[in-house]
Amino acid sequence: MPEYHFVISAQKPLPRGGFAMGDWSSLITPDPGWSRQDIFEVIRSEFALRYPELGRACVTFFSLELNQL
Repeated sequence: MPEYHFVISAQKPLPRGGFAMGDWSSLITPDPGWSRQDIFEVIRSEFALRYPELGRACVTFFSLELNQL
């Protein structure tokens, strides 16, 4: 399977006002048969593990593209 580059950004309101925001960019090689939705769910789950304070945040941006020019 080819390698893909992704970027995900999320935002969550803070209890006392303002917002917590975070983003993550990396590479993923999906298993054969995975759909774009499958990849998104895997990335979002890993994002929640890496940034627990944003685990249930609203995704404001997601990009998934082949990692080649």
